[in-house]
Amino acid sequence: MIPAPIPTDEEQRLQALARCAILDTAAEPLYDELTALAARLCAAPVAAITLVDRHRQWFKSRINVPVSETPRAISACAHTLLGDGPLVCEDAFQDARFHGNPLVAADRNRFYAGVPLRLASGERLGALCVLDHRPRRLEPEQLEMLELLGRHVSRLLDERITAAQQVEALKDSDRMVELHAGMADESRGLLVAAEQARLALVELLESQLRLEQELRESEQHFRTLADQGSALIWTSGLDMGCDYFNQPWLNFTGRTLAQELGSGWTEGVHLEDIERCLLTYKAAFVARRSFSMEYRLRAADGRHRWIRDDGSPRHDSQGRFLGFIGYCYDITEAKELEFQMRRFHAELEQRVAERTADLATANRELATFTYTVSHDLKAPLRGIDGYSRMLQLVHGDLLDDGARDLVARIRHGVGQMNQLIHDLLAYCHLEQRQVRCTRVDLVDLARRAIEARRADDPGLGSGPGLERVLQLEAPDTPVMACADADGLAMVLRNLIDNALKFSARSQPPCVRLRVSHGEDGCAMLSVHDNGIGFDMQYHDRIFEIFQRLERAEAYPGTGIGLAIVRKAMQRMGGRVWAQGEPGRGAVFHLEMPQ
Repeated sequence: MIPAPIPTDEEQRLQALARCAILDTAAEPLYDELTALAARLCAAPVAAITLVDRHRQWFKSRINVPVSETPRAISACAHTLLGDGPLVCEDAFQDARFHGNPLVAADRNRFYAGVPLRLASGERLGALCVLDHRPRRLEPEQLEMLELLGRHVSRLLDERITAAQQVEALKDSDRMVELHAGMADESRGLLVAAEQARLALVELLESQLRLEQELRESEQHFRTLADQGSALIWTSGLDMGCDYFNQPWLNFTGRTLAQELGSGWTEGVHLEDIERCLLTYKAAFVARRSFSMEYRLRAADGRHRWIRDDGSPRHDSQGRFLGFIGYCYDITEAKELEFQMRRFHAELEQRVAERTADLATANRELATFTYTVSHDLKAPLRGIDGYSRMLQLVHGDLLDDGARDLVARIRHGVGQMNQLIHDLLAYCHLEQRQVRCTRVDLVDLARRAIEARRADDPGLGSGPGLERVLQLEAPDTPVMACADADGLAMVLRNLIDNALKFSARSQPPCVRLRVSHGEDGCAMLSVHDNGIGFDMQYHDRIFEIFQRLERAEAYPGTGIGLAIVRKAMQRMGGRVWAQGEPGRGAVFHLEMPQ
């Protein structure tokens, strides 16, 4: 909460407030009628005319305000009198000036709109304000009417100062009569004073009549604005029956006011909505609380259109319940869009179900394909491999150089084909394999992966001067991640082999595994190499199956390894991406939730 600063003309303002002689006076009908009209025009359950004194805010008129004054430090109207225009706060919970204000918390006042009460001499004494228990907005016509009523209250305050000055003048006149009693007889002086008092009273009465006339004109102005706006407006009395509909309502329904009054308006409500609408309205009426409902109302062309109806209770200046006022808006287009979105959602769910069924079929076909590869392709390859080996070992000496070269090519092709089938099977098995995600220590996993790779290749070490370097950079404490341990080990093995292959020509080849804590509660495992790198424009391509950036003769492989890495990470709920630069090495990052 931010208390309002003290105005620069504070002392002048307080002197003007004292001249009004209005603080702590009794209720007056004119002020109460203006307050009630403001509440009705703005469809607000709470309204007040406030006057801001040095240390307090006093209510000259109030509706649904349980106290006669509050401390100035928590006054919203103290903010209003800082400017000449209206102050509107659509949601006090979201406004730093009012968030945490005890009036907002205790009375649940979420919405505030106030206009300053400004004297003709320029001093701002307080505000005319309306409040609501829910966040909302004022229509432009409602705000215009609130400003008009505020000007009426300001004129009343100006008239009050004028009347006080005239009374003071009468007192001065009486003193002058006493001073000159010897120059005129007493009866003549009394007659003069009486005549002056009569003239002052006549002027006050004429001023009162003018204000009442302006009030009637103001109400007529409201009806004119209500009839010219787009909102469909209605009011009801204590019997729950409607006693007023504005012209837009009548134009919308194509019916007369006489046909709509009472419960006649229900004849236009769709049969499927009428029971629900009446239950909502009656429950709100009994509880004296605001409501909002949607229903279909028959328009003048005979078609039903969707309406949103926002109703609020009305009260007089003494807080007595008078009935309800409601504002209705045509929301047909919005409802049609909502229905269309529901249809799209249903169609999407159906398509997803069909796609899921198609994927299940594809998975079954993939399992069949895997079986075919395992038996129908590998069996002939084993025969080719065996016979070519026997030919090379047993009859190699009988072959000339050309024949021996051809046999070597056959052996090499068989090896490549076996590796391709092995990688294809591994890729296919990823879809069939059940993922079991547990808490995995990435530091321990990386360390074991390095030890296993060194066991396969004794030439790998971790220090300078070695032919090839395979290092681990990790914190001393565990870095936990939610992952499938076996799947992650396979991913890491693929990335290490890839890094060693593409950095083989570096001097010396160096591969580093780095484990760290990432952002947003994730764990990171990165594989760095000083190999040939790659152009970032091919980033997505390198993770696609059978895609290669280098010739197989230079860097052997099947083009499936990184596709396996990406699919495995996706199935574990993690992700993989790479960074690289031609000739400057590459980094592959693995990110997993902790």
